[in-house]
Amino acid sequence: MSAPPGGRAMGWAAGKLAEKARKWLEIAPRDAPEPEPGRVDLRGCWALAGAWAAALGGVQLAETPQVFWAVGLWLAAGTGLLALLRPRHGRLGPAATPSFAAPALACAAAGLVFTQLVLTGAGSNPATLKEAAASGSPVRVQLAFTAAPRAGTVIDRFSEDAREHRQFTVEARVLSVARSGNWIVSGVPVRLSYPESRAGGIPPAAGTTVEVIAKVSAAEPGDRLRFWLNAAADLLPVGEPKEPGVFEAMRARFVAACAALPQPARALLPGMVFGDRRGADKALNEAMKVAGLSHLSAVSGANCAMVLGFVVALCRVLGLGRAPTLVLGLGALAGFVLLVGYEPSVLRAAVMGTIAAVGVHASRGRNALSALSLAVVLLLAIDPWLAGEPAFRLSALATAGIVVIGRRLAERLNRWMPAVLAEGTAIALAAQIACLPVLVALNPSFSLYSVPANLLVAPFIPWITVAGTLGVVVLMLVPPVGLALVWLAGMPAMVVGILGTWIASLPGALRPWPAGAAGIVLAWGIVLGVLVALGQVRPLAGTWRSAARLGVQGIATGLLLGLVLPVTALVPAPAIDWLVVACDVGQGDGMLLNAGDGSAVVVDTGREPGQIDACLDRMRVKEVAAVFITHRHADHDGGLEGVGDRRSVDALYYSAADDPDDPPVITDGRGREPEAKQLGSGATGNAGPLSWRVLGPIPSGLFTDENDASLVIRFEIQVPGAPRPVSLLATGDMQEEAMGQLIDRGLITHADILKVAHHGAANGGVRTAPAVRPVLALISVGAQNTYGHPSDTALRALEENHVVALRTDIRGTIIVGWDGKGLAVSSLGPGPAAAP
Repeated sequence: MSAPPGGRAMGWAAGKLAEKARKWLEIAPRDAPEPEPGRVDLRGCWALAGAWAAALGGVQLAETPQVFWAVGLWLAAGTGLLALLRPRHGRLGPAATPSFAAPALACAAAGLVFTQLVLTGAGSNPATLKEAAASGSPVRVQLAFTAAPRAGTVIDRFSEDAREHRQFTVEARVLSVARSGNWIVSGVPVRLSYPESRAGGIPPAAGTTVEVIAKVSAAEPGDRLRFWLNAAADLLPVGEPKEPGVFEAMRARFVAACAALPQPARALLPGMVFGDRRGADKALNEAMKVAGLSHLSAVSGANCAMVLGFVVALCRVLGLGRAPTLVLGLGALAGFVLLVGYEPSVLRAAVMGTIAAVGVHASRGRNALSALSLAVVLLLAIDPWLAGEPAFRLSALATAGIVVIGRRLAERLNRWMPAVLAEGTAIALAAQIACLPVLVALNPSFSLYSVPANLLVAPFIPWITVAGTLGVVVLMLVPPVGLALVWLAGMPAMVVGILGTWIASLPGALRPWPAGAAGIVLAWGIVLGVLVALGQVRPLAGTWRSAARLGVQGIATGLLLGLVLPVTALVPAPAIDWLVVACDVGQGDGMLLNAGDGSAVVVDTGREPGQIDACLDRMRVKEVAAVFITHRHADHDGGLEGVGDRRSVDALYYSAADDPDDPPVITDGRGREPEAKQLGSGATGNAGPLSWRVLGPIPSGLFTDENDASLVIRFEIQVPGAPRPVSLLATGDMQEEAMGQLIDRGLITHADILKVAHHGAANGGVRTAPAVRPVLALISVGAQNTYGHPSDTALRALEENHVVALRTDIRGTIIVGWDGKGLAVSSLGPGPAAAP
């Protein structure tokens, strides 16, 4: 039904809006018969499976195998098509369903992806860069920035003088490489890093062309940026500096206008409108992640849908027909892409939005899964490296979840709540459930309040997106009106930021999830359980034919989701991936150090055996090379029994002041009791790649109480590929004066990681941080403890010395690993608040 023309358009629109509002507020009868699930169109899934498999494997192959695969797949697809066209198999259409049709479709999609890989690799000429990476010698290159450089504050993690400096990282394409006095044309995509001191006045903008002498290292197989370049000399401009374009100027003016907004709107609004997160600090970004709202500050399909929806609604009010509405909507979408920039996420969202709009225009809105499959195949054909990117997997999963689960879930929820609330809840739940297998593979934790958080902020998002996008344009034309739009979008953005920060502070906002294969299997069980509960998969229903058909649907749906789940997530990580783990044991200390081959060294055990036992299980520790009890307080040795549960323990070391004749006792999984040995300054030892030296307590040192008897140990871990061992200083609960004695004697020197003394208490002193100059400081502390740990004094001392402080009460179990280039940190989310 089209809108009446002329002056009655507004009245017609108002009537339609009232009718829509009435439907939104309706609650379906609870005894209403449930509609039968419609048939799921799975034809597009075969093409999606072929394209995704080709993209995941193809990007890791050399040029010659890519050519062979492309030719072979096209031959296989052509053979299938010829067989399909034979009269006895029927013509192309609904009746043509022989068994070889699906493989032919999959081969055609895979061949398309391999063809794109061959074409994009032609003329890239990476040989010179490969030689430079192998030899370690620097090369002179000319390259063009393909994106704006991203600035960050970093620390040279393996310098004895670990000073903070500003570093730029930028994606670029090599134009030419100098070799034997000649410039060799290239086209290799790379990533360039350079400190601010070497920027040479180069403008940080996309399109800038520079010349630089750089050291080269090869990227991981499958990385779209094939080499990592580190500038060894100043960047030199090539040609005239590129002037900022119109759209860059519009974005810059919008960011400048946002500076007048209060926080957190000032930091959030540019990100929510066009993905610019530069104004948000670490605390705000972390809070948005914990609350499950970080996706709002990245341009996605939701932004494109809102822009399209606004234009379509405006066209309907004006009485325009379907065709003009489609043209204007796609034009607005193209303008939005130009406005926010050519980021991969933006292009991905625009392609999906365009296909969805054309599908609705062609009255094929019910075949949403086919539209999603087509969008994904086209995107993988354009950019095969998307298949390995978590953001793309999550985007496809969320859309698939909404398509397969969302509608049925909304119908069920509508029996208990108004339609508008049921639909919003269903969309948020469906997206979160579908994304769960990938989310827990990336980080075994989940946001407990993500769904209610997204429901709370949902009414603000369309207003922020539409008003903010209009503000970007209007600021260039009528600045006062544009500034008003900035404030109209900024106020709800501020509410979103306040809500996100508050939700992130709620108890248990980030919950842990089982690590490894068990967590992945559990996540898949939830997905399949929801499909069965909603009637999308009925393995025992009807005749054997219907059961088989529904079984195939379930398998194909699982395949669609499985393609986006990295296979490596089900494979246990090698032991050397983690180096140091600060276990979340509540108000106490418990730390693991990797000794290789499933073995670890344990430093303190917390108060409860179950907590340290769970931490050891998470890290797949089967053997304990040594246990160090730094001193005899319950929050350090109370969990000792949990270490020996089902594990062998080779050695037990301790220190004590009150009663050294009462050593700790442990029985390991073999029924043995290793002898407890009291250590003092100068003791040394090793286990696999790990070695240690006890620095304190020193003989005749100052002892005010048991805390000052704490073992202070320097550990060093040999890491393959690292220029030197990674070092850790464990300090137990040693207090200020006793630690001062060690510092004054020169026993405390630089270490990469510092375990902060006494849970960050004020009596730990402020001299340790400048003496150690660590990259990371680990604070083991219980949530909501009554001691006031960590103290402002300790945190301020770390901040003044530019040390990143990581706390178990905020992050839960903290894992420090090695990513091939430096230290990397992940966490499992805080557990329930422990008793003080």
